[in-house]
Amino acid sequence: MRGRLITLWLALNALALIFAGQTWWALSINTGDQTTEVVGTGFDADKSISAILLFSLAALLFVAFSRGWPALVISTTAAAATTLLTVTTTVSFLNENIGGITEIVEKHTGFAVGSHLKLNEPAVVTGELQLWAWLTIATLIALAICQAYFAFSALRWARESKPKSNRSKYQRSNDDGQDPISLWDGQRT
Repeated sequence: MRGRLITLWLALNALALIFAGQTWWALSINTGDQTTEVVGTGFDADKSISAILLFSLAALLFVAFSRGWPALVISTTAAAATTLLTVTTTVSFLNENIGGITEIVEKHTGFAVGSHLKLNEPAVVTGELQLWAWLTIATLIALAICQAYFAFSALRWARESKPKSNRSKYQRSNDDGQDPISLWDGQRT
């Protein structure tokens, strides 16, 4: 089960990285003499996506080679970070926040654009969110669920991996000279 969860975590993380690299916003800017089309990827729209997904990969590598409580803490932290990224990105999209793409727009057109699409003049700036953004959100939700499930499983694995007290300690026999060291010493003389 642990191997399957790690594989699923890796696959969802890779999909999120691929989807985030695709076109998220397609804007059309009318400067008066010409209309310019500008597109922005997920990495342009939200700078924290790459950082959180790289943290998720690092957490995956850590939990793949660790057990018990450290795996629980790291996988819980990764799930919380992915959930926070999903919520903030979704809220930004619902508010039509194109703040990260405004630098690209200004670079290509020389035209200053506000950070919220709906606050710009509709005759000048129009645009829409592309399918890749919603696929990334869906993948991030699945990734957060996978990480949280891994954390709950790691909690169970941590409890199961505790050594039993009667197996972990060497128990000395109370019999006279019957423990292995006494028997060995008795054979030497």
